[in-house]
This record gives sequence, C-alpha cells and structure tokens, in this order.
Amino acid sequence: MREPLTTGSRMSNGNGHPGNGPAIYLIGRSGLDRLAYRRLLEVDLRCAVSVESGFAPTSVWAAMRTNPELVLVEADRPQSDVVDAVQMITRLRPQAHILVISAGVEPALVEPWSRCTLHGYIVKDGGLVELRAAVDAMVDGKEYFSAGIREALANAAASPDGAAKLSRRELDLLPLLARGMTLRDAASQMSISYKTADSYRTNLLRKLGVRDRVELARYAIRKRIIDP
Repeated sequence: MREPLTTGSRMSNGNGHPGNGPAIYLIGRSGLDRLAYRRLLEVDLRCAVSVESGFAPTSVWAAMRTNPELVLVEADRPQSDVVDAVQMITRLRPQAHILVISAGVEPALVEPWSRCTLHGYIVKDGGLVELRAAVDAMVDGKEYFSAGIREALANAAASPDGAAKLSRRELDLLPLLARGMTLRDAASQMSISYKTADSYRTNLLRKLGVRDRVELARYAIRKRIIDP
C-alpha cells in the first residue's frame, strides 16, 4: 500500500461542493476526449484537474512541473509514445499515483501496460461508479484494478509469447502490416525511414516465427491484435 495522497480528500456524492482534491494530471491523445473526462471529473466527481496534455515528451515534461499527485491516463491503445510517457512520469515523480482508463481488455492491448508502473486500471465499461471507486482508492494510497486486469498484467509480464519479446516500435508496426498496409506507408505513418521499418519487419517476423504477411495477419487475428 502506498502513502495516501497528501490532501486526504474524498469524492463528493455530487450534492456537495468540491473540496480540496488531489492535484490531478489528465493525459490523453485527443483534446476532445480530455475535455469530456475533465468535465466528468469536475462536474460528477467534484474533483479538479490541475493540468492536462497529450503524450508528447515536451508536453509531459511541462505538465510534471506542477507535481501532480494523481495521473489519469486515458488511452485505449498503449502505443509506444503512450508507454514512454507513462514511464517518463514515473521517473520524474515516483510518488505519483497512476490510473489508466482504457477500453482495452484483450491480452495484446493489456501487455504493453505491463512495462509500466501502474496503481490502477479501469475498463471504460465500468462507468462513473468504477471511476469514482478508483479515484477514492488512489486518494487512500490503495490500488484499484477492474476485474481480471491485474491477472492479465501479471500474465503479460511473465508471458513467453513472441509478442512480449517485440520492441515497442515492432509492436506498433505489427498491426499496420497485418491489416495490409504497405511497408512504405507504415514507415510514413510511424515517422521512420523505410530502411528502419524493413529492419523492424524482419525482426518481428523472426521473433514471432512467421514467414510472411499472410501468417502475420493470421497471428494478429488469433491474438486479437486486429479484427478478422
């Protein structure tokens, strides 16, 4: 159990006035999604968001200068920039409580989170009730994970599966190629050179033990990385 947040605040039931809540940092890719969660936190949970940003390193660095106590990470797909940002937050402020809000429950979407230090992970299907319970737990210095998520994270961390051996950038490339995107287009989307993308492709095929795009697509469908 971690130390309780210094404010010792609790969430209101919605009828009272917002008190001095924890210093919350809301991080997410979409400004529109951040706005929605900010309103949810401030209106329904009576808890103020002190700073928000996307996942760019400069944005994270600037936000962390406010010394947040609670970091809410809204991300359905933990791509490399998301994982890097969460790891950066832990390095800059180890005492911060980190809560992930995600729709991801499939092993392929949970696995990247196993590389991060998390104190909570809630699935969006849990709604406002679970969000309130998770934030209250964070305030008390406790952890909070939706049903089955803690076990999924532990299994992912210990998994001998080939995907667990892929680098972050190889994991980013995998679904693009599996969906039929050309290597050149995938390289452009990932903002890397064609030569670098070709090296990633060679490595991921070798690590997964597949020979070509067809087998890669089958693997991705079987592991629920992409839809059939």
